[in-house]
Amino acid sequence: MFSEGKVKIYNADRGFGFIQIDGEKKDVFFHIKDFPNKNTPPEIGENLKFRIVDDSGKFKADNIVRVDFSDSNQVAMNVIHQEYHQYRAREPKESKGYWGKVITIVGLAIIAVLGFKVYEKYQFYQASKQSKFEYFKEIQLKATEKIKESLGSLPDVVPLPQKEERRVQTIYSDRQNTADVNQSFSCDGRQHCSQMHSYEEAVYFLRNCPNVKMDGNHDGVPCERQFGR
Repeated sequence: MFSEGKVKIYNADRGFGFIQIDGEKKDVFFHIKDFPNKNTPPEIGENLKFRIVDDSGKFKADNIVRVDFSDSNQVAMNVIHQEYHQYRAREPKESKGYWGKVITIVGLAIIAVLGFKVYEKYQFYQASKQSKFEYFKEIQLKATEKIKESLGSLPDVVPLPQKEERRVQTIYSDRQNTADVNQSFSCDGRQHCSQMHSYEEAVYFLRNCPNVKMDGNHDGVPCERQFGR
């Protein structure tokens, strides 16, 4: 069964539109591929006859008949449509080629100007940075000279007080004697206090030799009973 209606909306760029059905509130979808002549675009208000079919769960117009177009009108429209598309096919190529070059040249000019501005800012930043460095370097040199002038000449070595010098010499002597004593001992596998000949030897073994058993209470003092410590 054919329905009748008029073209309500048509989007030429996307090739589809809607038909207002006589006596119905809901419009029906159509696509240009379903028109009898795809080269002649639909016109708003054009009268149509069509069938409503189910297309993947959605209704659309099919078997469309263009009521307002006679054969002579159809031929004239085809000729006009072909000439129009031939013109459109030539025009964009010429205009796009010219305007494309213009846009490219303008874009390159903008890039060149921006690059020059960035380079100028970078040069200014480097010059400012170098100037600040020289300024602070000069201030530091002047401050160093003032400190030297205020201190005057200082001796290379400052002598210690007599008591402090004797204390340092005593500490150095004790450490030297301990080092000399330690040089006479060596780890030879002995582990027990009964095998030690002196407290110094026990201390050496406890501090330097593995697996010794000379400090039962773990206070760092070996063989306390044997040597009365």
